[in-house]
Amino acid sequence: MTLAAPFPYFGGKRRAAPLIWDALGDPAGYVEPFAGSAAVLLARPEFKGRRVETINDADGWLVNTWRAIQLRPSEVAAHAWGPVAEIDYHARLAWLQERRGDGLVSWLEGDPEVCDAKAAGWWLYVMACGIGDPFGPGPWRVIDGHLRDVRKLPHLGDAGQGVNRKLPHLGNAGRGVNRKLPHLGDAGQGALDAYMHRLADRLHRVRITCGSWERVLTPSASRAGTGGDCSRAIFLDPPYPTSGDLYAEGDADGTISHAVRAWCLTAPDDLRIVLCGYDNEHDGLIEHGWEVRHG
Repeated sequence: MTLAAPFPYFGGKRRAAPLIWDALGDPAGYVEPFAGSAAVLLARPEFKGRRVETINDADGWLVNTWRAIQLRPSEVAAHAWGPVAEIDYHARLAWLQERRGDGLVSWLEGDPEVCDAKAAGWWLYVMACGIGDPFGPGPWRVIDGHLRDVRKLPHLGDAGQGVNRKLPHLGNAGRGVNRKLPHLGDAGQGALDAYMHRLADRLHRVRITCGSWERVLTPSASRAGTGGDCSRAIFLDPPYPTSGDLYAEGDADGTISHAVRAWCLTAPDDLRIVLCGYDNEHDGLIEHGWEVRHG
């Protein structure tokens, strides 16, 4: 059973997946060091028997989303469901960005079952509603519990601190933004819940890690399962240098892409590897026996 990714993602390889699987075959062990939307994993042709599949990404909130879908699909669906509203988009994006940091990844690494289903649902909402570069810092900040455009905040000096003062209470009648949203029907929400459960079933045996791409390329991490027509396969789709803020963990100067290409030159001969890139970005590998396929 193949599935579409649950969120749009710049550079996703859903349309190229058939070409990729034609090159990889049916590996017993499969690794995606730059998972993103995991579109290639989800498009894998049906197989029988045991396979070892591993997806990894450096983005903590992205990995939390995959883990939460895997472990708590109904809760994720409940938090992702809702009408598209600009005010909700900005509020959820600011909430997520303020909690992004080194502690997020270490929290995920500290317990293989820890996840935040609400954050996962909100992250899916932001990815679905966003326009432009979703991970750009932007001007929005939460100040005293209110979302503010910091470009419009006057600097009054430390003595006044007028922009940080506590807002007056307007009474319950005026608190319209906190009213209960109108009921929009359960049909769509039910379909979303069912879809999340299908994703959870597909991810049931998939290993999900968060960290640097090299960590999942060691022999122990990329170990093979049983069956298939080869032992191990690696699908490499590093971030593009021109991506700006389209990725939370970008590669503005091409350092990651260059390092991945260098690793490919020293990779074990028993691996099947697909490396994605722009146009002639990796043409230097051709003289080492690599083949170019355009997707």
